[in-house]
Amino acid sequence: MKTKSIEQLEKDIWKNPSEFPTDLVEKCHRYRKIGVAELTNEQIRLLISQQIGTEYLIGIALEKLEQNILTECDFYEGDLLTAVSNLPTEFWSKNPFEFQNFKKIVELNLQRIKDELGEKKFNQIIEKTS
Repeated sequence: MKTKSIEQLEKDIWKNPSEFPTDLVEKCHRYRKIGVAELTNEQIRLLISQQIGTEYLIGIALEKLEQNILTECDFYEGDLLTAVSNLPTEFWSKNPFEFQNFKKIVELNLQRIKDELGEKKFNQIIEKTS
């Protein structure tokens, strides 16, 4: 499965437009064609934040967060954590095992999250996992 792209896994091929309306759309279009095992942290963060292929990427993202809760992508320390924590309740309702795994990873790293990301970000993440 990890050798397949999101496009292949979803069996949904997006047509190549003659031009993309935004850089973000172009990146999402391109990243969907890469095998999920080959995606960078930043590509995973971006796709998850856009809710593209999340069911295929969440396991990889959780593995990365388990190794380093503050996995840094292109923006700041902890941006993968932020992307995952911002997934909608509907996603977590459909994926309770992954939610419990995410919650456990966060609970094991509470002090580090608070120390490194600050009180405001800490509270936002805790609210999402409650």
